[in-house]
Amino acid sequence: MITLLNIETSTTTCSASISINGELIDEKIILSDKYVHGEQLHILIQSLLKKNDISFTNLDGVCIASGPGSFTGLRIGVSTAKGIAFAINKPLISVDTIQVMMENYDISNKESNSIYFPMIDARRDEVYTAGYNAKKEIVYPLDAKIVDQSFLDSLSQFEYVYFIGSGARKFLDKTLEGPQINPVELNFSRGMTKMTYTKFISKDFEDVAYFVPLYLKDFKPF
Repeated sequence: MITLLNIETSTTTCSASISINGELIDEKIILSDKYVHGEQLHILIQSLLKKNDISFTNLDGVCIASGPGSFTGLRIGVSTAKGIAFAINKPLISVDTIQVMMENYDISNKESNSIYFPMIDARRDEVYTAGYNAKKEIVYPLDAKIVDQSFLDSLSQFEYVYFIGSGARKFLDKTLEGPQINPVELNFSRGMTKMTYTKFISKDFEDVAYFVPLYLKDFKPF
């Protein structure tokens, strides 16, 4: 029985969950417009473990959504995951945040000839995104992307284009032709469970000392 702690802090949403053999057992989420990770993440994790009568030493691994995303959120989440993994001498596992978002999105009953772009705000005119087909297979590489009409025109082979996730809010007031915009929050650790279990079984672990988040681009304060 493989028990994993999953942590997701790539945006202002703060989320942690417990999974056993890749199945979600419980999850706690803090939805906020501000970054509360520094004050709340440790409390959230302790509350989650206590509620499910699981101690840190019962964990088989610690898992983190590695980015891209907020510099603040990623730094706190990764530091927390590394600290716990080091303290209990258990493996550290990372998964791509955009893929986590895609796992959380229900595409049942959607059209087969469609492409989905989970989005996180990358500031200015950019979003962090990657494109997935209706089988949740990546068909457009992860990038910090300026999304404009020319970008949409390059996707003419797809009948439907979906912008999803919190970053899609940037396009609600833009006059773009083509995309269907669903700015639902998708940054929840529940989307990590099957991926982190698969990585645990294959022993795809990170080096606790040297692992860093996937920032994707340099930090610019303004």
